[in-house]
Amino acid sequence: MRLHAMVEVFQHVENLGNPDVVMRLVHRLVLALLIVVVDTAAFVVPLAALLLAYVLLARPAWFRDWVDGLYRGVPR
Repeated sequence: MRLHAMVEVFQHVENLGNPDVVMRLVHRLVLALLIVVVDTAAFVVPLAALLLAYVLLARPAWFRDWVDGLYRGVPR
């Protein structure tokens, strides 16, 4: 069983010389790094505060409709 597992590992290592496999690996690493950067940037910007400021300043109709929908059926 161990010999079979070792053969599979060495076959995978052999494939690293294949440019298609290497490019796919580099592509995946770049995408993973991009996801980490975007995720970090999203938490640096206070999105909830920006949305609240927009709602307070612009008073969009969709927000009033959303609040009315939330409180529909609730006695005042």
